Amino acid sequence: MTRGTASFDASILKKLRASRKVDGRLLSAAELARLLKTSKARVLAYEQGTSVPEPKRVAQMAQVFKVHPRELYQARTGKADLIKDLRCYAGLTAAELAAAIGVSRTTYRDVERLAILPARDDGTLPLKIASKLGLPLGMVHRALDRHPATEERRTIIAGLLAELFQRAEVQHHLARVEPDDETLLKIAEQLRRPAAMVSRLVNYDIGRYRDLVRRHAVAQVNVAYAQTPRAAQVLSREIDELAKEIKRRPYAAASAQLKFLSEAMTSHQWRTVVSLMVPHPVQFSAEVFTALQKDHVWEGLHARGFIELDLEPATASVTVHFSPVAWESCAAQRRLYECLYPRIPVARPPVRRPYERRPHRKDTAAADILAGTRDQEKTIWTSSFG
Repeated sequence: MTRGTASFDASILKKLRASRKVDGRLLSAAELARLLKTSKARVLAYEQGTSVPEPKRVAQMAQVFKVHPRELYQARTGKADLIKDLRCYAGLTAAELAAAIGVSRTTYRDVERLAILPARDDGTLPLKIASKLGLPLGMVHRALDRHPATEERRTIIAGLLAELFQRAEVQHHLARVEPDDETLLKIAEQLRRPAAMVSRLVNYDIGRYRDLVRRHAVAQVNVAYAQTPRAAQVLSREIDELAKEIKRRPYAAASAQLKFLSEAMTSHQWRTVVSLMVPHPVQFSAEVFTALQKDHVWEGLHARGFIELDLEPATASVTVHFSPVAWESCAAQRRLYECLYPRIPVARPPVRRPYERRPHRKDTAAADILAGTRDQEKTIWTSSFG
């Protein structure tokens, strides 16, 4: 393989040239070479598998035959696309994508091969990758979450959590893990996060595990005093389900921790979300909106589908509408974000008002800002707010 190219399927190229017409006719090797601006010998080498095309060349072939670049790579049966696959579909080498998102080749190599984000990442690297590849942010998150290296870390963390959860079952014992605990330090190493922060997450999961164990114990007492056989059967089923959940909990907690930390919002984004969790749209002045945009706040929230923006030229402000999906997601993860950013106070979210679909507005310059380049942003803001 050359330059980090994914598994190109030579036989597919040969079949496409033999069966798929271009401008009403099948292409010869020489004609395809001319369209690709290469030699006939090189095209034949691609088809015979003796030469592997670079991602950009594969993208050109896909464009010629009007197929998705994915079709020219070996099928990943039953497996999700990885970051490497997504990059190749976009026609980029690892070096090109690393330069485009502003990281070193070594840092990007860790992302692609190990699904590891840099320790000092501000949470925007997946957003930058999604933007450069022209993909939804969720697709990049899924590629990272389903990477084999992530699965390996998930299994290791699950085993370590199982050990801590067993300790939590000891009666009349404080179920709390300190940051200097040897097992917790191993989890922190796998998560590549500070031990103090990991201890807050783990203690949150231990609390949830203890609640499961408590419910299981209560159900066992209740079944012994059930008034009817039917009530006993219902409680027995509940005991079985709780027992299964207790057994699954270490792996489920490990999965949740990895997924949450890889997809978590930055502290700036979360602080802004907290201010948006009120039962009405929130209006920001142009100055505040622009300042937050420098920290990728609006770009990140918009990519997640959390916000809709309305530009108000008359008042030189932007109205931000928090979506119902965002409300439910952030309310569900509130406790996790409290572990991640303990210095950001979070009041209990109020009851969300019934969502009213806003009428479509063609003049929504704020959305154009997020989709455009930095130079375009400056032009729009200058023309909008003078």
